[in-house]
Amino acid sequence: MPKPAAKSSAEKGVDKKFIEEVRELLQEKKESLLIKLNQWEDTSSPSGLKEMGDIADIASELNSEALTSVLTENEIETLREIELALEKIENGTYGICEGTKKKIPLARLKAIPWTRFTVEYAEQMAKSRNRAGGYRMDSLSAYPTTGMDVDSLD
Repeated sequence: MPKPAAKSSAEKGVDKKFIEEVRELLQEKKESLLIKLNQWEDTSSPSGLKEMGDIADIASELNSEALTSVLTENEIETLREIELALEKIENGTYGICEGTKKKIPLARLKAIPWTRFTVEYAEQMAKSRNRAGGYRMDSLSAYPTTGMDVDSLD
């Protein structure tokens, strides 16, 4: 007996009009991120540390560059998620949780169009990560403590 064909996103409850709106929104967000990343790459060059003033200026500049780098990593991750969402639209699996195979509520898709998981499954994954020893950045225990001798840093 032949296997029934997989249902597309539209057949599982995400209507075509919504899919088209999301596709457009994802494309716009993707273009916006690509422009921003290209501008960042154009302006990011090794700092002219010798042209800077005192150590506080240098530290401030390095801190700013580190923050920009972190933000860019997050934006690159968002770009990857957008690409995956666009692929899912193309192959008819958009709006289906990758963990539970259940339909992701429209409210969640509207809030985060590139999401791959239901809220419940995402929370379950976060709890699993925490139990597996992931650091919680909202507490001091997230920072490893070692017996460091500050005087030996010279």
